[in-house]
Amino acid sequence: MTINYTIKTIFATFLLIYTKSSFAQNKILIDHKTQRFIDNVSELDRTKYIHAYLTIRGEDPKFTSLKSEYNFHPNYIGGRSLTNPASKVKSNTMPTVSNKFSGVRNVDQWYVTGGRPSDLFWDNSVDYTTIDITDYSKDLASYVAKSLKSEWENIGKYFEPMNEPMVHAKDFYPGSNAEKSNMIITEICNYHKYVGEAIHNTPELSNIEVTGYASAYPEFESGNFQLWNNRYKKFIDIAGEEMDVFSIHLYDGKGLNNSGGRRSGSNSEAILDIIEAYSFKKLGIVKPIAVTEYGRLVPNQPGWVANAGISNYAPETNAQAVRSQLHLVMNFMERQSSFEMAIPFNTNRGDDVTYQYAKASLWTRDSKNNIVLSERRYFYEMMKDLKGDRVRINSENIDIQSQAFVSENKLFVMLNNLGDNTQELTLDLIDDEGLQNVDIKKLQVPVDQTPILTTSSVEAAPEKITLVYGETAVITYNFKAPIAFKNKITSKKHYTTEYLKEITSNSSNSFSFGAIDIGEGTGTATLRLGVGREHGRSLEPEILVNGTKITLPSDIIRGPEQPNRSQFFGLLEIPLPINTLNGESDNVVEISFPDTGGKISSVILQVETSEKPIEILPLPETPVTDGEGLGVNTFQNINITPNPVKSGQTVVLTSKNKPMNFSVSTISGSLIFSDQGSRINTVGLEPGIYLINVVQNNSTNTAKLIVE
Repeated sequence: MTINYTIKTIFATFLLIYTKSSFAQNKILIDHKTQRFIDNVSELDRTKYIHAYLTIRGEDPKFTSLKSEYNFHPNYIGGRSLTNPASKVKSNTMPTVSNKFSGVRNVDQWYVTGGRPSDLFWDNSVDYTTIDITDYSKDLASYVAKSLKSEWENIGKYFEPMNEPMVHAKDFYPGSNAEKSNMIITEICNYHKYVGEAIHNTPELSNIEVTGYASAYPEFESGNFQLWNNRYKKFIDIAGEEMDVFSIHLYDGKGLNNSGGRRSGSNSEAILDIIEAYSFKKLGIVKPIAVTEYGRLVPNQPGWVANAGISNYAPETNAQAVRSQLHLVMNFMERQSSFEMAIPFNTNRGDDVTYQYAKASLWTRDSKNNIVLSERRYFYEMMKDLKGDRVRINSENIDIQSQAFVSENKLFVMLNNLGDNTQELTLDLIDDEGLQNVDIKKLQVPVDQTPILTTSSVEAAPEKITLVYGETAVITYNFKAPIAFKNKITSKKHYTTEYLKEITSNSSNSFSFGAIDIGEGTGTATLRLGVGREHGRSLEPEILVNGTKITLPSDIIRGPEQPNRSQFFGLLEIPLPINTLNGESDNVVEISFPDTGGKISSVILQVETSEKPIEILPLPETPVTDGEGLGVNTFQNINITPNPVKSGQTVVLTSKNKPMNFSVSTISGSLIFSDQGSRINTVGLEPGIYLINVVQNNSTNTAKLIVE
């Protein structure tokens, strides 16, 4: 039997064997002619990410200039305020609501109307654990809805009843008492539920999305996840049905040297994943998330005290948040389909440098007392050009975050280094035909220094780029003609109802998923494994996917292993051969650790399927043997996928060298057919084991192909 093929694509990957002692691989694969979808979304929605923590209505030249320079939406008025109808209630008395408006209320898009815990707990002399405030909570919620309907002038699309309420639970009873804190937290959850009900039962407020609970300091792993159970889980249990959006605040630690640890990287990923996982388990759907504050908590200036006329602005301090904001926004950009908005904590009090949050201001005063943009502008500088449809980009190094977009004849590639070490990256642009030139913009934010922005232009596609810790690069490839897509990939997450499982040494936790669409088996898959453990415990689990043992790469943690945090809580990202997944029956993932302690917080399967075969970066080898010593995928310079393969599917050979002459034989050595190229059609092959012999450069390599 002879099979002839027209080879349209010769792949350029080679097999790498990863060990914990090997150095990080640094190839960035850029496939700009493959359009990428996250669920059904491809186009970058800038209105979800280009925000500031301020409110400016009407004519304001400095704000207009900011929006124009950095490509904000022209109708943007800011991201958030903490003023809402409940703040008008004094001494337990609801004001009379006037009828200024009728019909469905218009809302300010991209804007959060928020409140404070003191709106509910209005009397600071009362121990609110000793009285029943149910009726008052319902009355207040009803008043809020009536006021928004008929009287309140400016309404945001998102209504967030309270800002960071649960960390303030101790403010509403005397002393310090865990049981009383839990009672206050329950009342906070109930109030959110009542507000949600009141707004949802008011047709005129149909444009509002009720959002909560603006969680601060989400150290969910504290007390072996007791903080999660007592706060966010309880909130979803009580108020989740009435929330349109779940909200949270994410900050890197206070200070300039990561005191308190970084949420950037694996920690923020795990925090957002556990919310998604429990939303699916409890509510049957994954409700969207809004990060209504994020960035970096920077310290006050030495000697600063409130109302003393002392400046609380320093450019070096102000700048430190930019690094964290760029780290975190790239996480959020990858979640666009299930993500509402993200507001960096960049404030607008530049006219008063003595104000406490002048340290976080977007404007400040220069040496001549003029109001000018602060160092926070660099966040928007790095984001301002990004637009268009997502295209496929992959990084071998998990610490290098990557995004890519195509708009007409431009390809935008954004890279960010979460790792502590400087990385030299190899940029593999699959096709540079028609490339005119390339613009490169890089931003460093050194510790305790102001940002360093550099720009350059080159004629040819750069082969290398170096990024220090925290550095971000935006590379713009300019082509002669609009870029036409030739392929499509779609990324989807798959959830299980199991979560928050105790880790016991050598005891397996099992997570069941339904059948998963893997297309033609030409895509990629990732196991997203959230874990909370004490430092010193293993972060290298044994993974079985439908009975197949998965070999771990050398690095599965995005960013550092959180040495400055009290314990590790983060996401382990484990690439899987897509052919280990079942397309027509249930998928079972079994996870075990060699030691006891901590919990598996969430398990999510992220699968990316392609319409046509794609070049993929190499996975760690997962050897399969028949007991005779000759393994599957044992080529030194060639990879074979999928393997095992279902009869009738096409097998793809990928190699560093080309062309490839191959033959297919029975296990006893009888030749079945031979050909040249990179694809083997298994039509007509009976289930069993076959030998694949590949000849390149006068050298022959042999491995087994298993046909099921």
